[in-house]
Amino acid sequence: MKFNTVSDSEIISELCRRIKETRIAMRLSQIELAERAQVGIATIKRVEMGEAVTLSTLIGILRGLDRLHQLEGILFDSEVRAFNAQITPDAEKAPVRIRKKSGESEGEGDKNPAGLESNVPQDDSNWYTLAAKSNVVWPWFKPEKK
Repeated sequence: MKFNTVSDSEIISELCRRIKETRIAMRLSQIELAERAQVGIATIKRVEMGEAVTLSTLIGILRGLDRLHQLEGILFDSEVRAFNAQITPDAEKAPVRIRKKSGESEGEGDKNPAGLESNVPQDDSNWYTLAAKSNVVWPWFKPEKK
């Protein structure tokens, strides 16, 4: 099914149909799935009839069907796009907003006061150095026994 060519309600119906098919293939009753998903039996019945559910309910049902790993494809795809945007030189960079302080005249905000290093990285390689400098690592020491 090509999801980009169908309506939202058709996608919901298809998803609900697949949930029901998976439950039946796993030989689970609606009651067993409801217990595993930690939702009510009425929720499972509504889902299987094609009604919309919340994301937390969907996550619970996928967990109950041992299919939560299938969300990884969605999450992984967004991570790959973000990574590719960082390493591809042709990728558009998001504009950086610099707000003027109240009472600041035109051009005054462009100065770097007291010669401090700017928080805005000048290039991609400088980003890693700046990020490392701005992170604080708290050491963990076990208390000594007396």
